[in-house]
Amino acid sequence: MPPRQASEATSRPIDRRQQIVAAAAWVFARKGYRSASITDVIGRAGVARGTFYLYFDGKEHVFLAIVDDFSDRVTRMLDEPETPVRLDEHHGQALLKRSFRRWLELFAAHRDAAAVILREAPAIDPRFEASLARLRGLALAHLAERVRRAQAAGLVNRSAAPEVVARLQMAMVEESVRAFVLPEPSLELDDLDSLARQLAAFEWNGIRPDSKLGHL
Repeated sequence: MPPRQASEATSRPIDRRQQIVAAAAWVFARKGYRSASITDVIGRAGVARGTFYLYFDGKEHVFLAIVDDFSDRVTRMLDEPETPVRLDEHHGQALLKRSFRRWLELFAAHRDAAAVILREAPAIDPRFEASLARLRGLALAHLAERVRRAQAAGLVNRSAAPEVVARLQMAMVEESVRAFVLPEPSLELDDLDSLARQLAAFEWNGIRPDSKLGHL
């Protein structure tokens, strides 16, 4: 049974807006954007139609809010300082695993929004596609910079192009999320840890300093 929504009478404005966004993500993830209606969203949120229109102009507006809110979560994650570790070859695969796990946990914690964004957004409206392109560009730049820092420390093969490695990392995360995270709402942290470990091992075989991609 889906969790009970907060009552309209007891919600503060900022909570009520987020309540509607979360309800819309839940509805769109299950019914699809085109099949869902505002009636579905307000029914899930437990608010009046007039309350919905206090915060959103329509279905498109609340969909864009889902994309923007998820983008904000990704941005905050990228801005979080990482726990310092010793940069040597022994820790290279562990660093990759931690990075993959952070991404997988983010998608798992916000499964409805992730499902909507990965399955629906690119085909609906150019505004959504543009917002996703900005988010993707931000994430790729972050990942590429991490590769450059690791290369400078001798942790990653210097013949590997950072932009290529970043795109491969993102593709691995997105496909793993689609295949293993979104379809399984009861996925445990141990499962995410195992998945992150396998992704890290696979990538490390291609970018470690002694790989056959090239030489330092």
